[in-house]
Amino acid sequence: FSPQHLDDDTVSGSNWITENNVQHSLSQATKTTRKPYCGYAQQTLSKREQAEQESLLAAIEWPKPPDGKIAFAQSTDPTHSDFVIVKPSRFFKVGDELEVLVRMKDFQGKPKQYGGDYLQARIHSPVLKAGAAGRIVDCHNGLYKVFFTLLWPGEVKVSVSLVHPSEAIQVLLRLREERPDRVYFKSSFKSGRYSETTECNICLPGGLPVCNFTDLYTGEPWFCYKPRKLSCASRISHAKGGYLKGLLTQEESLFFQSDVNIKRPIFSSGPDSVIVKPKAFTDSSSMDRAEDPTASPSGYYYEDQWRSRTHWIHNFNKSDDITECLQGKVIHLFGDSTIRQWFEYLTAFVP
Repeated sequence: FSPQHLDDDTVSGSNWITENNVQHSLSQATKTTRKPYCGYAQQTLSKREQAEQESLLAAIEWPKPPDGKIAFAQSTDPTHSDFVIVKPSRFFKVGDELEVLVRMKDFQGKPKQYGGDYLQARIHSPVLKAGAAGRIVDCHNGLYKVFFTLLWPGEVKVSVSLVHPSEAIQVLLRLREERPDRVYFKSSFKSGRYSETTECNICLPGGLPVCNFTDLYTGEPWFCYKPRKLSCASRISHAKGGYLKGLLTQEESLFFQSDVNIKRPIFSSGPDSVIVKPKAFTDSSSMDRAEDPTASPSGYYYEDQWRSRTHWIHNFNKSDDITECLQGKVIHLFGDSTIRQWFEYLTAFVP
């Protein structure tokens, strides 16, 4: 749980460590050669941690466009792009797989020759308040295959959207590597009635004194400018400060236009829905059956209720029922601000 991953939520009461403890902890691990951030040495990792890091980096590896500068006109245009349902007239039943082909084109209407676009795809039935995500396969040639598991009967519509073009992904990659300080944070320090607020980040340029709050266990770097009158130990809270401006060139900014190429729909050039028949000799309750834990997607919405395909789920509509279920248990919630929203909902619903 690293502070640089927090967003608008404010976290207080966290436990922090001194610089001496950090150095002692890091000296116990195997040294690695990683780029320093703004003059601070990056954390050293054990062999086990190195293997885990390599696995994580492999998991987030993203296809890259050809080398060289790409003009805006040659970048992905969701308006010219389209998708088609493969064999839309075939007989579909619950449990079948639906395949969709997405064809990306640039602003000149020419087919893209490489992949790397960030797409989202879903099937949904508004009348049934049902929906599920699809599995997207990048063919690295401007074509994408999307696979859906049909999980409920009735008319099922397909929706595909472009979140970011591949050209924008490369800009985001550059910013991640070159400007880890692009989002800045603040911390409050307090002693008695006196308080100060300073800027914090994984990278703090300049020669001012800093407080080192690097994580003792993970080695994740985290620094705050030292208050003028207070000690580092008087830190009481943490919150997001804002975003640095002017990091994009004029050409790069064209890849980030909310009404042009960010979170824009891609429309079908043919039918955008199929009719799904119920599976023979089953009823709707069979959709609640726990299946393979590796099933994709792991769950879906039906009648405005989330249904897991990997685990049995009990629905609790009364706080007393939840209290009885959780009695004597310790609950761990791991994640980002979305998990924090669940935490706040749970503590409000269950006094």
